[in-house]
Amino acid sequence: MPANTSVHRFATLVLLLGLSGCAAQQLAEQLPFSDSLIQDYGLDEQHKQRLQYYVSRPITLARSSSSSQRGIAGGRLVDRGQRRVQKLQVPANTPGVAVGSGPHWLAVSFEAGSYLYFVSNQPPLESPYRSESREPGRYYLYASDWDGRSGTVKVGALSYQAMDQSMDAYLLVDRESLYETDSQGRELSGRLLERD
Repeated sequence: MPANTSVHRFATLVLLLGLSGCAAQQLAEQLPFSDSLIQDYGLDEQHKQRLQYYVSRPITLARSSSSSQRGIAGGRLVDRGQRRVQKLQVPANTPGVAVGSGPHWLAVSFEAGSYLYFVSNQPPLESPYRSESREPGRYYLYASDWDGRSGTVKVGALSYQAMDQSMDAYLLVDRESLYETDSQGRELSGRLLERD
């Protein structure tokens, strides 16, 4: 038997052994949380609160307060002021849990004692500052007075301004798929012509 033929048969045998038996393949991915996902999986309000959520992009919230004093000191008019800025940041992929939900809205907490609203099917934004780029049905950060640049977001009892691209942040969930494959194989040895 030529060397090439035995190498070919050995390679074929190894390939077939690799194909036989059961194989399980597990795939994990993040999907945008959306109304169509709710419908496809038949999720009710209790199901929504059992999911782990993640934010798709960074959220930056800022709150400023100021104080000023006017008066006379040393024979001069004096204006003294102080401005204080507090920032809250939620980095992309930060995990959160739903603490409340309803049709087309979720209250998601990224820290105990506070939450942010995410809403689907928000009215299209008409603003000179930017064009609407939101995908319909996804759950985006909600601000009632969003004008294309900023919007007011409540965190607990305090109001913050959502900044930068925060309003483009939407919720993600993990999906794990498990597929089992059962395959078998065998090699046909071939037939020789019968001679008389």
